[in-house]
Amino acid sequence: MIRKLITVYGMTCENCRKVIINGLEKVEGIQKVSVKLPNRLVEVEFDSDVITLDQIKKVIQELGYDPM
Repeated sequence: MIRKLITVYGMTCENCRKVIINGLEKVEGIQKVSVKLPNRLVEVEFDSDVITLDQIKKVIQELGYDPM
């Protein structure tokens, strides 16, 4: 498992946090997701044999947010 922090712009409220967590938890290969709203950080634990960090960022983009 790999654990990464991703800075995500556009997350401003509890609803944003839920959208990110619910969206990412449905993706195969992602084991754990947490969001730190004040810091604009998403922490993702994932299996790099199944999904890449770039693919995770693309999912975040598709959810309507701007990952860095």
